[in-house]
Amino acid sequence: MRNKIASRAPLLALAALCALSFGVRAAWIGLPCHGSCQTANAHILIFDERYYVNAARVIAGIRPAAIPGAAYRHAPLGGDPNAEHPQLAKLIMAGSIELLGDGPWAWRLGSLIFGTLAILGMFALVRWSGGGPWLAVGAAALMASDNLMLVQGRIATLEIYVVAAMVWSVALYVRGRPISAGVVAGIGACMKLFALDVVVVLAVLELARWRTGVAAGARAVALRLAGALGTMAGSFIGLLAVLDQIAPPYDNAARRFVSDGPFGHLWHMISYGSHQTGLTAAHGIASRPWQWLGDFKPIPYLTIDPAHPGGLKGDHPAVHFLGFISPPILLAGLVGTAVALWATARGRGQPAYDGALLRLAAAWFLGTFGPFLIAGDALNRTTYLYYMAIVMPGMYVAAAWLARRLWNRRWLVYPWLVLVATGAIVLYPVTPLP
Repeated sequence: MRNKIASRAPLLALAALCALSFGVRAAWIGLPCHGSCQTANAHILIFDERYYVNAARVIAGIRPAAIPGAAYRHAPLGGDPNAEHPQLAKLIMAGSIELLGDGPWAWRLGSLIFGTLAILGMFALVRWSGGGPWLAVGAAALMASDNLMLVQGRIATLEIYVVAAMVWSVALYVRGRPISAGVVAGIGACMKLFALDVVVVLAVLELARWRTGVAAGARAVALRLAGALGTMAGSFIGLLAVLDQIAPPYDNAARRFVSDGPFGHLWHMISYGSHQTGLTAAHGIASRPWQWLGDFKPIPYLTIDPAHPGGLKGDHPAVHFLGFISPPILLAGLVGTAVALWATARGRGQPAYDGALLRLAAAWFLGTFGPFLIAGDALNRTTYLYYMAIVMPGMYVAAAWLARRLWNRRWLVYPWLVLVATGAIVLYPVTPLP
């Protein structure tokens, strides 16, 4: 009986972690507000919610209110006026609005659910890569504790949707399910095109396997990759075609619907992204990808000083929704990732337990951060620190691995764990105390 309880302990810890994370992210989900919080427009939209929530409203047939900063006020109802991104995540929000009414729970429920799915995916990713159950719980706990993921997992933006899809896609691939992995990645790409970086992650992972001498034959690798990439492309284009029928993409700047089917919509998204150039890192919230590794330029999604409520409900809470990575997690992730890159490049990383995790961490970093580095520094694409949301899962793996390797030096690990917990509390976006 004792052995059975011990074997189930990691799963029980994971369940408790998911419940705690969901509760923490759901707490005060409707704050802050103007006035009495009694109407949908009294609730303040946070950061890019002003685009995605209003797009979901338009899809659901609700005209955005004529208030300062309201996006898509004059877009045709039923279409998706945010055509620069695929519709799926916004359709989830629109469905919630139709089910629950136009309010913060409807806007943000999808983020709460997908944030929890991402935590479960972290556990599966580490376990299916050969990591132990407690190491997998540790990686999941780091994701749940990181301010960047905590905030993304409670506001109605697209990043947490795509993170969950990417984590589960790669987890299924390392589990030996390339077809399922491709389908999940294709679905993720219908939430945001960043999910297509899975292509690079898988290719680098297979290259790392070859470099460290654990790859299967070339034919098996080719079939595995072809299965994943083929189903990814098919599911993405097929689902995008369906979404275009449900919520036709509308180019709000040109005041016209995007035509020519899913390929026309895809070209519109690529064209839109390619024109987001002319980065001025010294101004605004934009930053270079290499700066993210130092947590440079955190983004104030929404900040309210309780001493100057400005007509907001009551005299509190203090609000500080920040696009900011937890510093102790980022530091450990960078050290662990550096070790992973070095070990993989040298063809080292034995025993196999460590080797698989190091290859995964190295492949994830190169496959997600690499494209941003090329786009931001070589092509002058405008980039922002919160893009690190899709890079961080690999760093959670690397940080958890590093903590396990240093576990015998508890004098070093314990203070770090205290800093991780302290960061989660201090950076929590809503302070409910007077």
